Amino acid sequence: TVIIQLVATAFVLSYGQRSLTKNSNKWVGRISFVITLLVSLVLVGVGLFLLVLVNNDDLRSKGFAHFCSMQNLKDDGPMDEIRCSLFKEANIFGKLLEFGPGPGTNFKCFVNSTAIEDYVGVEPNKHFEENMMIEKEKRGLTFPIHFSQLRGEDLTVPSESFDVAIMTHVMCSVESVETVLANAERALKSGGKIVFMEHVKAEDGTKMKLFQDMVGPIFNIIGNGCQVRDLKTIIENALGDRFVVEMMVEFEAPLPKFPLLFARPHIKGIAKKK
Repeated sequence: TVIIQLVATAFVLSYGQRSLTKNSNKWVGRISFVITLLVSLVLVGVGLFLLVLVNNDDLRSKGFAHFCSMQNLKDDGPMDEIRCSLFKEANIFGKLLEFGPGPGTNFKCFVNSTAIEDYVGVEPNKHFEENMMIEKEKRGLTFPIHFSQLRGEDLTVPSESFDVAIMTHVMCSVESVETVLANAERALKSGGKIVFMEHVKAEDGTKMKLFQDMVGPIFNIIGNGCQVRDLKTIIENALGDRFVVEMMVEFEAPLPKFPLLFARPHIKGIAKKK
């Protein structure tokens, strides 16, 4: 739909320019024609680019993996202090299960940790594995790290076998948040924790919500299925009374305006399994 809208807008602009400047000064007409042509070409180009991504899963996955690696593996990134302080407050230890670890974005928070015994990353995008292992070496992590190329909905691990389940910037792109949370609950021991940090839907009626509605369909394509969701409500309903929510904080993330302004509304939290 968004592709059709982009191409249709390009044609409407072209037609509208000719109609509106038909009786205008010659130079005004020429200048407006050039501007309209350039804008139309950009819109058509973006539409064709998105069309290619929609029809090529591997290219989309590879491009997304490259984008995440470029954005998230920098030292002193805008989110590093927030994510690492969250893990510190959660007292990460024992056997870790991370859903959607990407290129190992959270590994920088585990440097010098002696409390982590084992780590399993559940990541359906095969293009992340190499970067994850490079990041492990870069950070000098000594605990075992295992890469499982599965969707979070298809998780197959022994029940009650992990101490901590981590989800950062992954619930936006899974098919079913409820199923992933149920799998995390099953995998956790009694007293185990889910530690999460996600971008969320802005409040209805705000400019940010309008902006999210505008760019959301585009990021759904280039972001490998990323959707803007009311994750605070979804998480609370999914965990029910089987977890004690030790923290649930809404905040504005210090993300760059381009291309991640729409993702600034965030939540972070810790939930402990009873």
